[in-house]
Amino acid sequence: MPATPELPERFRRFAADERLDLFEGALLVSTLVDPAEDLDAARHEVAALAGRVRARLDAGETPHAALREVLFVEEGFGGDTESYDQPSNSSVARVLARRQGMPITLSIIALEVGRLAGLRLTGVGLPGHFVVGGPDLPEGSYLDPFDAGELYDTGGLARRLASIFGQPVAVGRQILSPDSPRAILARVLLNLRRSYERRDRWEEALEAVACSEALEPEDETLRRERGLLLVRCGRLEEALPVLEAYAAEASGKDAEMTLRLVEALRARGAEALDVPDVDAKRRFTLDEARALMPKVQELTAEAVERYAKLPGDLEDARLEVVQAWAEELQSLGAEIKGLWLVDFDSGAGYYCWKYPEPALNHFHSYEEGFAGRLPLN
Repeated sequence: MPATPELPERFRRFAADERLDLFEGALLVSTLVDPAEDLDAARHEVAALAGRVRARLDAGETPHAALREVLFVEEGFGGDTESYDQPSNSSVARVLARRQGMPITLSIIALEVGRLAGLRLTGVGLPGHFVVGGPDLPEGSYLDPFDAGELYDTGGLARRLASIFGQPVAVGRQILSPDSPRAILARVLLNLRRSYERRDRWEEALEAVACSEALEPEDETLRRERGLLLVRCGRLEEALPVLEAYAAEASGKDAEMTLRLVEALRARGAEALDVPDVDAKRRFTLDEARALMPKVQELTAEAVERYAKLPGDLEDARLEVVQAWAEELQSLGAEIKGLWLVDFDSGAGYYCWKYPEPALNHFHSYEEGFAGRLPLN
């Protein structure tokens, strides 16, 4: 259900405040999912939950015990493992009503309940996961709302991430740094629009990216994303100047490829973006993805060589080389995320390879994209 046209403007006014209210921002995101959402009901719900936590604190319970008993034992909050990727899981209002959600929205609820109860808690965005930290939890421990409020030390978090990535992951100090409210909301919005995009709900993804631009006006890549979404929405005349403006600010290969895309769009229209999506729902273990890599590397190296031999003025011929390469790799179940950039969907994120890397040795979550890649040990 599309949001109201006023929502991006409301988000711009909200984002102009340097001291963002995380929960209020998350409620605004909820209206992207359902414009008719009862936000006051959500506010009253977290206040009532916080009152129960305060009562337990007054009775002498530790902060973790009080929070865990109310949210995860009595109320049954926990991870939605069956419909994890649904847009509703990016809405704190829906998660409050269902008592199930994804790690980041469950964490936002725990943070707000804790804040209203007087607890000092922080949100910690991990690769592919999200937990709650802070001085009012046992030292060195992190609360995992997706796992019914269990406490983990850094070793436990490393094992949790290893189960997501399929490989050991080092959990260092930088990964465990608290995220700002702005960064948390940016991640929620990214997750929501990726969910819409996977369902071809382009107009709703476009509304989400407008809110992201209000929140992160310095992120020029959002302009490119808006341009591509405008194309998907059939609004080519609006899309072309947006993509041209992005190319003027970008540099290197990114600018070059965007300009080539603009030329292809002028010549062929929106079909320039259309590449058959073969077996898009396939999921890979790391071993399965790595078993395909010799073929992926061979096909990519051949395509790169053919592409390089073509004169720069033969744009249609170059585009045909890229499309043929993409079709071949998608027939294997891979996903194409850029020029010579290949992802394998693990069900929790993507194993990621970019030519000419010698092996498949990186992973990133659905929310973070290529810029958030982590090396696999």
